Amino acid sequence: MKEILLTNERFVRETSGISDNLAGRYILPSIREAQNVYYRGIVGDALLDKLKALVDAGTIGQAGNEAYKALLEKSQYYITYRAVVEVAQHVNFKVANAGVIQTPDENMPAADHLDMCRLQDYYVAKADSMAMDLQGYLLDNRASFPELCECDCNRIKANLYSAASCGIFLGGPRGKIEH
Repeated sequence: MKEILLTNERFVRETSGISDNLAGRYILPSIREAQNVYYRGIVGDALLDKLKALVDAGTIGQAGNEAYKALLEKSQYYITYRAVVEVAQHVNFKVANAGVIQTPDENMPAADHLDMCRLQDYYVAKADSMAMDLQGYLLDNRASFPELCECDCNRIKANLYSAASCGIFLGGPRGKIEH
């Protein structure tokens, strides 16, 4: 299966300010995860597949695809910020035969775990802001995206109360007792 990414390594580097010498083998899996896990959660399967198909065919810029092109352009920053969150973890810690290791350079000490988490929190906040913008854009322009079913729109509306990421369960249907 051919892999289609909606952003590229160059855009991620230029936008986020990550080092030019950071290996692409860390950036590309982070972009992949940001797009296929987090971004998919915002736009849904059908719309993500449509965007990928248009990018793959090279028709995203053609007449009739203006809404998709605009969505793709608005999505670049969200995917980038989520990718940086992932790449920070990938480069700071490695899983090896010896377990989870940190490989500091002899001239530059690696950031400790707390500093890495602060950096991730910074980019998560930026990604959350972009997610809120994307969700609002999708709802405002849902007529332009037939791939968005009513279920997707309801899910997006529910997330508009807060697009913030949170690692704990804050209640909801799982806490109800069925009678």
